[in-house]
Amino acid sequence: MFEENISKGKMLVIAFQHVLTMTPGTIAVPLLLASGLGLDAQTTSFLVAANFFTSGITTLLQVIGIGKLIGSRYPIILGSSFAPLAPMIMIGTRYGLPTLFGSIIASGAIIFLLSFFMDKVMKLFPQVVVGTFVTLIGVSLAPSALRDLAGGEGSAAFASVPNLALGFGVLVFVLLVERYGKGIWRSMSLLLGIVFGTVVGAFLGMVDPTPVLEAAPFQAVTPFAFGMPEFHIVPILFMVVFCVINTLQCIGVYSVVDEITGTTSTPQIESRGIRAQALGQMVSGAFNSIPSTMFNENAGLVDLTRIKDRKVFIAAGIMLIVVGVCPPIAAVIVAVPKCVLGGATMALFGIITSSGISILSRLDFGKNNNFKIVGTSIAIGVGSLYASEVYANLPEAISMVMSNGLFMVTLSAVVLNLLLNGKKALSVDE
Repeated sequence: MFEENISKGKMLVIAFQHVLTMTPGTIAVPLLLASGLGLDAQTTSFLVAANFFTSGITTLLQVIGIGKLIGSRYPIILGSSFAPLAPMIMIGTRYGLPTLFGSIIASGAIIFLLSFFMDKVMKLFPQVVVGTFVTLIGVSLAPSALRDLAGGEGSAAFASVPNLALGFGVLVFVLLVERYGKGIWRSMSLLLGIVFGTVVGAFLGMVDPTPVLEAAPFQAVTPFAFGMPEFHIVPILFMVVFCVINTLQCIGVYSVVDEITGTTSTPQIESRGIRAQALGQMVSGAFNSIPSTMFNENAGLVDLTRIKDRKVFIAAGIMLIVVGVCPPIAAVIVAVPKCVLGGATMALFGIITSSGISILSRLDFGKNNNFKIVGTSIAIGVGSLYASEVYANLPEAISMVMSNGLFMVTLSAVVLNLLLNGKKALSVDE
């Protein structure tokens, strides 16, 4: 279905463009995770490298596939997902990294099993639930981006004028490229903003080149680098909820690819894709990395280049693996000033928020109690996000899940949809 006659040179150039396009979104999650857990630069660099490595593996699983059960064989690139970022920080803080990666592995296995019944699972997560959840992702992550824009909470120069000026300068730069850029340049606005900000930051003395100069030219990404994974029921179930929603978001990417390429994905193709993603998640947890998602940005690049050959995406997956075992590249990424990353991610989280609003805009708020479901769920989610201390006296496991705004907005939307719409909730799409 996705086989074309293109030269090797063209194939490699377009594959490299796909890698560049997915890089800003996929590096942000391990950087924010490391920042949230207070990890040092060396460990952060390792997480970034591991993320590239496992993104490459997951992409190959998706594009090449295994037998008749795993892999959609669609022209899709996968990178790190923002959906489970908040729970990953919470699990890592409360339980430690072995439990975090154990929950990623176990939740991947559960998603793999659920993929055989995904049509039934999807009924619990209609557009009203997914749209509410995605909207709150951007809202919940915005404070973290603003703290980074100010230089990173706890840093000596936090909230200094140079940090604020450069951070907001990067944000404006990204928006201007989005507005006036053409073709490939527009699709790489975040990456260009990070490069621009890092160059300016270097002139201002904000970039320390030492880790880059001292990095070994090659280093294998070793599994279980932080110890053997530990499995605890609450963190696993917590991760399952967020990964199911991430999976539902990914299913939407198939529609985008179908529209661009003129194909029609079937439930069987989508199920095989989910299984590839779930297997990739298990591999990611074993190699100290995080769940992946399908990137709409790369689907947009397919529309731009009009090249949908699977060989391009196989080449891109291999490039990602190569990047993952080259520590100097990860060290360069970690050397990006916090304020630059904050400015770029502020733009990214704005895009995520707008995506959620776009999903909700397709709803008829006069039907199926959508008005009540969205309003009440966002109120509960935002309340839990910014007043989590009200749950402090509950048992630890319950307190952990209820103090997470994203979990509460999802739980509220699912329960209210079932409660207010009854049996109809399992058959409506609005």
